Amino acid sequence: MEDRSIGRKGSFRLGLGMDGKKDHSVVELGSIDTQRLLLSNGEREKKLQPLTNSLSPRQMKSLTALCDTILPSVANHFVDSSDESVTKFYQISASMTGTPERFGGMISERLKHPLTGLLKFVLWLLSTWYGTLIFCGIGCLSTQFPFIHTYPHLSLQKRQKIMRSWSLSYLRHFRMLFRTIKLLTLLIFFTQIDESEDNVAWKAIGYCGPDPEFKAQLKNHFLDGTSKGGGQEDKEEDEDAEEMIGPLYKGLVHLNYPQDITADALRRFGFPVSVIRRKHKAAAANLSCPSLVIQCDAVVVGSGSGGGVIAGVLAKAGYKVLVLEKGGYSAKNNLSLLEGPTMDQMYLNGGLVASDDMGVFILSGSTVGGGSAINWSACIKTPQHVCKEWCDKHGLELFESELYREALDAVCGKMGVQSEIEDEGFNNAILRKGCQEMGYPVNNIPRNSPSNHYCGWCCMGCKDGRKKGTSETWLVDLVKSGNGAILPGCEAIKVLHKKKEGKDRKIARGVAFEFEYKGTKDVCVVESKVTIVACGALSTPALLKRSGLRNQNIGKNLHLHPVVMAWGYFPDAPESEVWPEAYKKSYEGGIMTAMSTVVAEFEQSGYGAVIQTPSLHPGMFSIVTPWTSGIDIRDRMRKFSRTAHIFALARDQGSGTVKAPDRISYKPADVDEENLKKGIEKVLRILAAAGAEEIGTHHNKGRTLNVKQVSYHEFEKFVKEESSRSLTDLTTPLCSAHQMGSCRMGSNPKQSVVNPTGETWEVEGLYVADASVFPTALGVNPMVTVQAIAYCTAQSVVEVLKRKRSK
Repeated sequence: MEDRSIGRKGSFRLGLGMDGKKDHSVVELGSIDTQRLLLSNGEREKKLQPLTNSLSPRQMKSLTALCDTILPSVANHFVDSSDESVTKFYQISASMTGTPERFGGMISERLKHPLTGLLKFVLWLLSTWYGTLIFCGIGCLSTQFPFIHTYPHLSLQKRQKIMRSWSLSYLRHFRMLFRTIKLLTLLIFFTQIDESEDNVAWKAIGYCGPDPEFKAQLKNHFLDGTSKGGGQEDKEEDEDAEEMIGPLYKGLVHLNYPQDITADALRRFGFPVSVIRRKHKAAAANLSCPSLVIQCDAVVVGSGSGGGVIAGVLAKAGYKVLVLEKGGYSAKNNLSLLEGPTMDQMYLNGGLVASDDMGVFILSGSTVGGGSAINWSACIKTPQHVCKEWCDKHGLELFESELYREALDAVCGKMGVQSEIEDEGFNNAILRKGCQEMGYPVNNIPRNSPSNHYCGWCCMGCKDGRKKGTSETWLVDLVKSGNGAILPGCEAIKVLHKKKEGKDRKIARGVAFEFEYKGTKDVCVVESKVTIVACGALSTPALLKRSGLRNQNIGKNLHLHPVVMAWGYFPDAPESEVWPEAYKKSYEGGIMTAMSTVVAEFEQSGYGAVIQTPSLHPGMFSIVTPWTSGIDIRDRMRKFSRTAHIFALARDQGSGTVKAPDRISYKPADVDEENLKKGIEKVLRILAAAGAEEIGTHHNKGRTLNVKQVSYHEFEKFVKEESSRSLTDLTTPLCSAHQMGSCRMGSNPKQSVVNPTGETWEVEGLYVADASVFPTALGVNPMVTVQAIAYCTAQSVVEVLKRKRSK
C-alpha cells in the first residue's frame, strides 16, 4: 500500500486501489477530525425513533379495547396505601399511557412473526359484529338493539370474561391470541418511558429503573467533561474515551459516512480497499456493483462467544481480520440500562422472537459481543458426560482430547472465571437456602465477573466492564493487535464462493454484506482467504441457505433449553421477620450465583433439568406473570420487588427447525416436558422451604397458595397439581435464552453440517463457529462451550492460513 501521511485533520489523498493503480481522488475535510468522527460518532447515544402505526381506525379501536381489557382503569378499587404512585397505578389504563399506539407501531414495523398478518385480520374482525360473534360467542349477545355488540362496545366485565376464556380455550388459536395481546400490552406498558426516562408504574411496584449508581457515575462524568474545557491532550482524551466509549472504540469503523471516508478508515487498519464509482448516482448497490471491495485474510460474521474468540485468536496470530456485526456497539457512554430501549438495541428483533406457534419466547443477543454482552455471566465448562457422549455417539474425538481441555482452560482464563460470592442477591439466596433446607445439592456457579459484582442489570450490557464478555476480552485482543477492525450495523447477505478446478467442493472467497446509508441500503463485498460464520443458531442457517449450501441438516436439530418458572413472595414487613434482608430486591445482585442439579440426571441419562434463577425486570416479569383480571395483575406487580423467581432448564431431546429468526418451529419431546415438571415440583418446594409467604406457577389459571396458612396435605396437593399441568398447550409460558444445534458438527455430511474442525462439508474455507455446531443440547449455560469450540476451530484456521501464506 502507498506510503502516505494522513493528518488527523485537513485533507488527505486516498492510496492504492486493489488493482495496484493510484486513486488520486482528494477529499477536502477542512478541520474535521476524521478519525474521531469515524470511531466515536456512531457510539453517541441514539434516541429511539417512534414507530409508524399503519393500522386502520377500526383495527386500532379493537386493539385499544384489548389493551384496556388487560390493563383497565380500576379507580374504584380500594387500595390500602397512602402512596399517590400506587393510587395512580390503579387509576391509569393502558390507553392513557399510549400503549395501544405503541402496540400498533410494533405490529406495523417491528413484529416479525408468521402470524402478524393474522393478528391484523383478527383486529379488523373484532370491529365487526360477525367477527366478534365468532371470537366471543354468546358473550357479545344482548337483549337490546343492536343485539350483537362488537368487542370494543362490550362492557369491561364482559371483555375480561372473554379474555379469560381465550386463555384457557380448547382452541389453540384463541390461546395464541390471548398470549400475544397479553405479552405485548404488558411489555410495552411496563417498559415505556417518558422524557425523564421514568415509567408511571415503576415507583408503585418498587422498581428504581436504571442502576442509580450507574446513572450517578454517568452524570458526573459528563459534568466533569464539560467543566474541563477544550484543551485536553490526546492521551487524556484516549484514556477518557476508553473509560466511557469502551475498549473497542479504536477498532470500530462505522459505515454511515461517505465511501471515501469509510475506505480511508479501513486502509488505516491495513485493509486494501477499492471504491467502486457508479456511473449513475441513483443506481442502487448490488452484488455485481458493490460500493466497496475490502480484502483481508479472514472475515468473521458475528462478534459473540464464537466470532469474538476466533477473531481475537486470528488477529493475535498476525492475520488481517474483519468482523461484521449486525448490531451496534453499546459501551458505557451509550448504555441506558433501560429495559425497553435495551431490547430494541441489543437483542435480536428487539427481543420479540417466538416460535411459530408462540409456544416458546426466545431471547438472543444482537450487538457487538453478541450474547456474551447481555447474558447472565454463568461460565460452566462442558460437562464430562456431554463430552463423552459427543465423542462416543457422534464420533467427535475432539471433545475428549487434550486440545479441548486446553481450550476450556484458555477461555476460562481469558474471562477471569471464578466462583466466589461476597454478597448473594435476592433470588439466588432464596434458591440456596431452599435447597439447603430440603437437602438438595446446590453449588456456586462459576462466572466471568468478580466476587463483588453485585449487579442485576447485566442483561442490559455491562455498566463497568467487569463482566468479561468478548467485547472486554477477545475483541480487545483484535483491536490491540492492530490487525483487525469491527464493522457494526451491517448484515451479511451471502457467503461468496467459487468452483475450483479439479475439486468437487467449492471454495469460499468472502462475504457480501449490506448496511444502511442515508436511509437506503448499500452493499459491500469482503474478499477473504477464509470465511467464518458465527451469527448464532437462529441466523447462521439462513445465511448458509441464502449462500446456496444445500446440506439437508442446515436449520434442523435446533435445541432451545426450554425453561419454566415458579415464583415465591417474600414480604419486606414486619421488619423483625424479614428475609432476605429488606434492602434486597428481586432485580438486584448477581443474576446467577447458585445452581441445583437435583433433577439434572448428570450421573444417569445425562438428560434432566438444572435449577437456576433468572433476571426479570418489570417488562419480562409482567409477561410471564399470570393474568386473570386488571386488578389481579396490578396486585401481582405491586409485589414485584420481593417476588423471587426460580426456573428449571431442560437438556432437551426434542428439537425443531429454523429457517430464519422469524421462522422457528419447535416442540419439546414428552421426556423434556416430564423433566421440566419434575424441576418445577422441586422449585415450588425450594421456594416454600426458603420461607416464601405465597407461591405459584405461571399457568394461566393463576392459582396461588399462602404457604403459612395451609396444612401439609393442602401444600402437597397444590404442588402435585401445579407441577403436573401440561407445558405445551400455551397455558404456561416456556422461555429460551440458549439456542444451539442448527448446523451441528459431526463425522459425516449425512448427519451434520460441519466437520470436526468446524469447516462446512460443502464449501472449503467456510467455517461455522457458534452454538449451532453443538451435536446435541448441552444442558448447562453454553458460553464456555461455544468459546472452547471456537478456540479449537481457530487453531485449524490458523494452520490453513499458514499454508496459504507460504504458497
